[in-house]
Amino acid sequence: MPQLLEIKGLCKWYENDKDQYEVLKRIDFSVNKGSFVTIMGKSGSGKTTLLNTIGLLDNFNDGTYKFKDQDVTQLNEEDRSIFRNRNIGFIFQQFHLIDSLNVAQNIELPLLYHGGYSRNERIDMVKQSLRDVSLENKFNSYPSELSGGQQQRVSIARALVTKADLILADEPTGALDWKTGSQIIDLLYDLNKLDKTIIMVTHDGDLRKYATNCFYLKEGIFCEEDNL
Repeated sequence: MPQLLEIKGLCKWYENDKDQYEVLKRIDFSVNKGSFVTIMGKSGSGKTTLLNTIGLLDNFNDGTYKFKDQDVTQLNEEDRSIFRNRNIGFIFQQFHLIDSLNVAQNIELPLLYHGGYSRNERIDMVKQSLRDVSLENKFNSYPSELSGGQQQRVSIARALVTKADLILADEPTGALDWKTGSQIIDLLYDLNKLDKTIIMVTHDGDLRKYATNCFYLKEGIFCEEDNL
């Protein structure tokens, strides 16, 4: 499979007047297109920081990052935002849906930020994303009218709507009960089989069975990798 992203020597640290705290320490990390990657580790190991760095939500202090052979290290903030919107979809533990917007409007937001689509094109893309997560009948519903599992499906539809090359999922089942969480993981697994590349942060060791690669972070360093 072709390589989608490659990170070399990535470092992330925070400083105050007296100390420097390293969160990520010389991380080397590559992901092939079509992979399902899990990143595991205890709280405070740097998992979410790494995911946010991959998603260009956080800056890093040292190292290089190439996405589809493009060096994204030197992009300015505006270009990072444009690149992120066109190439990366996000799924969060807390859904991050806007209560005042209906389901269709929540999913449409990335298309509005992206630009270049007519109103009819956006509606068609939203409907397709809802079909992908089996929520076609919730087009006009509001988040408050949905269960937690349905809200997470809407957030997945939002991540899919721009046809992003990479889906980043940060503890996507963390706010859900076991049964609903299993349904969400099954959905992500099905999407992966349709050639969506997924990187998922999780603390749940049972989910490693879905992964093509599993990485373990400990104090900002990869300490083990399983090729499953």
